[in-house]
Amino acid sequence: MAALTVIVVYAIENVVRGYLLNLADIVEWWQYAMPLFTASVGLIFMLGFLSLERGALSGQPVVSLARRTWTSFTSFPRLVGVGAASLALIATTVAAGLASSPDDLGRYILLAIPVPNVPIDALRPWFYGWAYGVPVLVCLAALMVVTWAALRRNSLRPFLGPQTLVVEKRARVEVATGVVRIATASMLLALGGAFRFIDRAGSIAGLQVGGDGGRTDSYDLAWRYAEFAVAAGYLAPLLEIAAFVLLLLVVTGVPLKEAFLHAQDGSPQRVLSESVR
Repeated sequence: MAALTVIVVYAIENVVRGYLLNLADIVEWWQYAMPLFTASVGLIFMLGFLSLERGALSGQPVVSLARRTWTSFTSFPRLVGVGAASLALIATTVAAGLASSPDDLGRYILLAIPVPNVPIDALRPWFYGWAYGVPVLVCLAALMVVTWAALRRNSLRPFLGPQTLVVEKRARVEVATGVVRIATASMLLALGGAFRFIDRAGSIAGLQVGGDGGRTDSYDLAWRYAEFAVAAGYLAPLLEIAAFVLLLLVVTGVPLKEAFLHAQDGSPQRVLSESVR
């Protein structure tokens, strides 16, 4: 449900913002922070479920003798993936914020692209500056905390019984995998949107100015990071596709621990057989 919510809210936000609202001169910071915020809320609900589900399960809880940490049920490559996504989003947001400049209202939403060797003011298109980046960084910090809390709770809660340890461990691996995938996907969606915005502004290479008598003068623009902006434009759709693939993998997954919730008699043997089947 958390993964599905991220997909639905992302689609609704794009439709409403693109077709139903007049957002002239409005800083649409929520466009980039929304995937992170939605994922955080979904994982908070899941964290609450993990905290309360003990009362819904029968049996005698046991504690495994093996030392468990918040990384016990997720793999190193997945942790590297979510870490790389978060670092890429932080680096992009900070770099774009430092490159941005304020408008007349003091909002850091502009990018100054100079016109070399010509006495013309710099072109100032809208850009992914601090006005967009600060909400993204706040939501990213919240998502990282919630992700850590969900992984920790999933790992450290007691097991249902000694006969079901194998099945429960498989279920917890699936839960941890889903948590990491949701967090990674939301970061990729935010990063893809930021890359699109940077590409629109930073890849501008020319300026045409109309003069007297219908004459039009063309000027070259020079932003030293224009190549990065172009590369970001190519990467943006790939990041978004990867994000939706991760979310769909979570949506279409069938948790093994579902068998525990449907087992009414509390028999460990029945729970084990239903889970395996």
